[in-house]
Formats: sequence, C-alpha cells, structure tokens
Amino acid sequence: MPSLRKPTTRTARKPGKRAGLDLRQIVDAARTIQVDALSMQSLADHLRVDRKALNYHVKDKQTLLGLVAMDAFTARFSSTDVAQAATWEHACRIYGIGFFEGVRGVGGLADYLWFGGSVAAWALAPSEALFKRLGEAGFTDETATRLVATLISMSLSHARDAAQAEAEGARPRTRALQAALQDVEPHDHENLRRIAGLGVDTYGSRQMEVMLDMLIAGARALRDKENPPHAPQ
Repeated sequence: MPSLRKPTTRTARKPGKRAGLDLRQIVDAARTIQVDALSMQSLADHLRVDRKALNYHVKDKQTLLGLVAMDAFTARFSSTDVAQAATWEHACRIYGIGFFEGVRGVGGLADYLWFGGSVAAWALAPSEALFKRLGEAGFTDETATRLVATLISMSLSHARDAAQAEAEGARPRTRALQAALQDVEPHDHENLRRIAGLGVDTYGSRQMEVMLDMLIAGARALRDKENPPHAPQ
C-alpha cells in the first residue's frame, strides 16, 4: 500500500493557487472517488496536492459533496429539450421530469443538492428556455418565477421521497398510516382505512405526472385570471 505521508520533494505537492488547480479539475477528480471514501484529504492525496490547495477553491467536505452532486445533476438535467417542446405545458413537463430524474440519478449525493440563489443559476439552458416559453404563453415574470420555483420544489421533494422509498424497500407513508390505524377503533376513520387499503404508489413516475397535471392546470387558471380576454368593442 503506498504511503500517504507528505512527500519531501518540492514539486509533488503545491499549496494554494500555485497548485494549478481549478474547480472543474477538482470536481472531475472527486467524481472518481466513492462517496463513502471522499474527503478533503483523500481528494488531496488523489490529486497529489497539499490540502490547502483544495481549501483555496472548496472550504470543506460538505461544500465539496454539494459541488459533486450539482455537477452530476446538471450533466443529466441539461439534456432535457425544453426549447423544442410543442407547448408551454409540455415544456413544464419536460423540465419537471428532467429535474426529478436528474435528482434521482445522483443517488446517494441527492442529500447534498442545494438549489439556493438564482432559480436558474445551476441549469442555465433549460431554465432560460422555460422562462422564454412561459413569457410567450402570456405569463407575467412574477407568475413565471413562482411557477418555476414551485416546479423545482415539487420535483426535488418528490425525487427525495422516491429515493427514501427505494432505500427502505417500502412506501413509508402507507406503512405509517397502516400502523397508526392499528391503534384506533376498527370502525373509526373509515375513509383512511379505505385509502390505506388501495396500495396506491405515490412515490414513482406516475405520481410525478399527476402532480405536473395539477400544477399545470393551476398555472393555466392563474394565467387566464391575470389576462382576461378583452371585451368585444
């Protein structure tokens, strides 16, 4: 096993900016290391640089994992062809499903995804295309922003729900409801008992499609309310 001790030569490891690293190089290297084994030190060893060289670009492991997660997400999500959608509704569907599948595709890194800041900062091309389609469809900038923010929140939440259900090998909401009903009188909560017995899968792609249907219908109603048809002259 090779020694992990710091080399004594001056050229093997370089501190700070002089190491010649950039963020792209760091993320590419980090993606070659298993998530469980990834740390600032293991990455520095892999790149053969002093850990301070990483700290110049990435402050800690949490930030590093977030960058790796976002990079993996963007690689999947940027392929969605929002611009070619036939309608704004279809554009929303492509965007939402692409986001959902993108989050699911990063696997164990999903918990490190963070979509703060500008709504489009992490996926410029599909976001630009979606806002363009919404503007052409008559949405105000404010309503379009709220719609996209809701779409992101919904898709991210559902992707994490799906990941949890897959990890547990069960449907947590159904299981929790059935367990709760065991502690009450047999004839109480008849509607909940009926629902619990249906076994509807609310964690998969079909649930995502239903949520998109509901969101799009609400968005259409809101747009029409803000842009009532002109009365005939």
